[in-house]
This record gives sequence, structure tokens and C-alpha cells, in this order.
Amino acid sequence: MRNITIVTTFATVFTVASSVHANDLELFGNHTFVGDTDGNIKITDGTLTVEGQIDGNIEQYGEGSVVILDGASVDGNIKEFDSGDVIQAGNLDGNIEEEGDGSITISPTSNSSLDGNISEKGDGGVIVKGSYDGVILEEGSGSVTIEEGASSDGDVIEKDSGDVVVQGEIGGNVEESSDGNVIIIGGTVYGNVFEKDDGNVIITDGIVYGDVTEEDYGTVTNDGLVYGNIFDK
Repeated sequence: MRNITIVTTFATVFTVASSVHANDLELFGNHTFVGDTDGNIKITDGTLTVEGQIDGNIEQYGEGSVVILDGASVDGNIKEFDSGDVIQAGNLDGNIEEEGDGSITISPTSNSSLDGNISEKGDGGVIVKGSYDGVILEEGSGSVTIEEGASSDGDVIEKDSGDVVVQGEIGGNVEESSDGNVIIIGGTVYGNVFEKDDGNVIITDGIVYGDVTEEDYGTVTNDGLVYGNIFDK
């Protein structure tokens, strides 16, 4: 029978049989999870730091964040419902959803990956620091930033006042449908770029292989390279 070690913020360490966690586990306060388990985890008013392997979903309520460390693994979805963040450096096979004011940071190492979609619905943003394969949907006032050296293979969709800042690579399309901007600074977009409201498209030393379309009162400023057409309506 495998064992699981959970470390609390009071430096208390206790080990319980994995069969206890065959169903859902409910935690309160900050916890560091070490070991393997099958089952969902709900944590309230605390940060869950994952160092082991979890085969199940994670939900976080109240103050606190969800942190997946390098070398850790989660096979399930992660939902954060309040002001905390989701920080992913380990392996995640599932979706990330953030509904509060916190942010989502994707920073997988060369030994880890994220296979799933990202949804951010509050005031926080999405920051991609590594390679990521999935769709990014930002429905709040936060921005989406693809940092230099990072890449995202799916579409990036921003539906509120936040910007989409591309310093790395995006393999899909970029769509901004509110008054935020699409800013490509030394980055590359392999798909199309759409700006559907009052925001602008600003390309500085960047590359867009598809079309660039501005459908409202914004403008397109191109100091880079666009292989497709530019439609400024």
C-alpha cells in the first residue's frame, strides 16, 4: 500500500494510507502534497503546493494559490475561484480555470508540459514563460503575455480590456474583441490577428504570417513584417 505525506503550514507531517484518498480530499490552510493519490482535492483558504502526483481535479477557494512544482504531475483540471494564482511548472494533463482576481503563470521546464486549455475570467492575467499546447481564453480585464522564448501552439482570445502581448511565438490565431490592444514586440504569430473593437494592433519588429484585421475604430501600426493582408476597417 502506497503512502502519502501532507505537510501543513505548522510543520506538522502526517502520513496516511493512499486508500484513504481513493475519494475526494478536503483541506484547509496551506499544504504541501508529497506522494501519489487518486482522487479530487478541494482546498479552502490556503495554498496547495504539489510535489507529487495527483490523478484528479483540484479546486481552490478563498485566499491561496495552486502551485505545481517542477517534477510534480497532475492528471486533471485545476480551478481557482478567488484571488489566488495558479502557477504551473510541472506536468499537467488538464485545463486551468481562474475565476477570481488571480493570475495564471505557465512556466514548464524542459522536463514538463501542459496539455490543456486555459481560461481566465477575472482581473488577473495569463503569463506564458515556456512551451504550451492549447487555447488561451482571457475574459476579464487582465492581459495575456507570451514572453520572449516562450510559445503557445493554440489560439489566444482576449474578450475584455486587457492586451495581448506577443514577445514569443503563437502558432494559432490572436483575437482581441474589446478595447485592449494586440502588441507584437519581436514576436511571431503564425495565424491571423483580429482586433474587433477600439483597440489597436501594434507590430514592432514582429512577424505575422497570416492576415491582420482591425474591424473598429482602432488602427494598425506595422513596423514589422506581415506576410498576409492588412485590413483596417
